[in-house]
Amino acid sequence: MKSISSFAELTSHLQSVNNRKRLAVANAVDSHTLDAVLMAVEKGLVEAYLIGDVAAIESPELFEHNPSPYIHIIDMPDVKQATLEAVRMVREGEADILMKGLVNTDIILRAILDKEKGLLPPGRVMTYNAALEIPGYHKLVFFSDPAVIPSPSLEQRTAMIKYAINSARKFGIEHPKVALIHATEVANPKIHYMQDYLDIMDAWRKGEFGDVIMDGPLDVFLALDKERGSIKNVPTPVLGDADILIFPNFEAANVFYKGVSLFGGAEMGGLLQGPDKPVVMTSRSESVQSKFYSIAIACILV
Repeated sequence: MKSISSFAELTSHLQSVNNRKRLAVANAVDSHTLDAVLMAVEKGLVEAYLIGDVAAIESPELFEHNPSPYIHIIDMPDVKQATLEAVRMVREGEADILMKGLVNTDIILRAILDKEKGLLPPGRVMTYNAALEIPGYHKLVFFSDPAVIPSPSLEQRTAMIKYAINSARKFGIEHPKVALIHATEVANPKIHYMQDYLDIMDAWRKGEFGDVIMDGPLDVFLALDKERGSIKNVPTPVLGDADILIFPNFEAANVFYKGVSLFGGAEMGGLLQGPDKPVVMTSRSESVQSKFYSIAIACILV
């Protein structure tokens, strides 16, 4: 499989595979979510189950669509019950992907994390993994974690990297290049997460992460910009060609993606990883296009 280097290529690949995934949307009563879902249906990516208040979903102001055998509406006006039903459908194999609609994050997380009826197996790390298409960069770049884990432990960082590597491989990237991001390439032992980076590099040398290329600490210039990185004259196999960026904490990752999105025109798609099936959980402020890309990423990971 040729590696996928843009969201347009991802969409084309999924269309060529012609294998719709079943998408359960919890409380599907916001216009951005519904527009993204409709786009995914019309492009042949998903069969959608819209769970929520049928009167709201079918209101012309919210959701105008032609009748489709790939759109099913399940009337469940109560937000919590709609969320629990969407999670149940995924857990019991009636749907392949869970998507957050107009639901408070704490409600859907409680449902996902429920030990008896949720989606996260005991002991598994849950994190947020995303992909960015940045104008001027020659391919998609995966990054973690901008949303879930404030200050990851070594175990959590290791899981984040493994999830990102798996995602990259699903995109046809055989030997992903991983950059452990810091303000500079200098390993300052006074920085609390630096020992994690050194331990991860040691584990990589011992083969824990498989056939990947890894380096760190590195700054963003070294990871993503070959010209600027070359000026620093730092020998790194990742120079200007990173597939994966692992940030020290979610503040850094969050500020990075919002900065390149707001001022650089970058597009993002992301989802929760760790649950048994992909969970599309974007904020209400994300664009329709971003929500659609998130659905597309979930489709290739299933």
